[in-house]
Amino acid sequence: MAETGGGHLKDWLAEAIAVPAGSGTLTATARTRTGIYETTDTIATIDINLNVPWSAVPAGTEPVVLGDLPVDPCGMVIGDAAALDSWVGFLPVARSVDRLADLRVWGKGDEEAWSHFGAQPIPALRNSRLHGWLDLPVDVAYERAATINEWAVAHGHFAHMASVDLHSHHHLGVRAGWQHPLGAGVIEVASSSIIYVAWEPSELQRFKGGRAFGQVYPVTLEHVDGETVLRWSITAAADDLKHMGSESTSRSRHTLRQG
Repeated sequence: MAETGGGHLKDWLAEAIAVPAGSGTLTATARTRTGIYETTDTIATIDINLNVPWSAVPAGTEPVVLGDLPVDPCGMVIGDAAALDSWVGFLPVARSVDRLADLRVWGKGDEEAWSHFGAQPIPALRNSRLHGWLDLPVDVAYERAATINEWAVAHGHFAHMASVDLHSHHHLGVRAGWQHPLGAGVIEVASSSIIYVAWEPSELQRFKGGRAFGQVYPVTLEHVDGETVLRWSITAAADDLKHMGSESTSRSRHTLRQG
């Protein structure tokens, strides 16, 4: 697809846009708008400078429309196609890429469990109550989770308060964005930097219809200062604007990754 100039790919529920890119550092930048349901920054556009001069793009209508994508509640990945061939997700069965796992303790009775078992606070902008342990050997994580859950049942608390997250690339991507205001993080996959973007939970209410209900957003090649930029524009629908009471405008800029 990239060799033909770029376009949209779809295989059942999996979708992607593939484009050719130049060598060296690629910069991904997000512009934001105020959230529909919460007064927080949410992504309005993602721009990726492809390190390709606009003169290399075949002449024609500007911008160049490549297709469209829905907002997937599981998140989005941006990166080299060869590296993404090595991506390990959480379906159909998650596996750890480094034999490590994280253990989170949450739910009814969690504060008592944190104190009893010595769970550590885990810094995360979107969840100030996150506690547990990071980077445990997988067998240790499962054994500790079983011990905590047995204790929880015996004390009338949430029976599954200890949950294990294997170090799949998906989980590591989510974790990398815990301290980014837009939930964006970078991990290494097959020696390449991959950006993972986790959406603001409240914003996902806007996108639950997906492609089946026409909730798809255009991806284009844009001419910006002589360079070729890949742009995904997540526009606000009429119902969203009505909810906000005014036009939505991008109001801040975040560099997701240099490199």
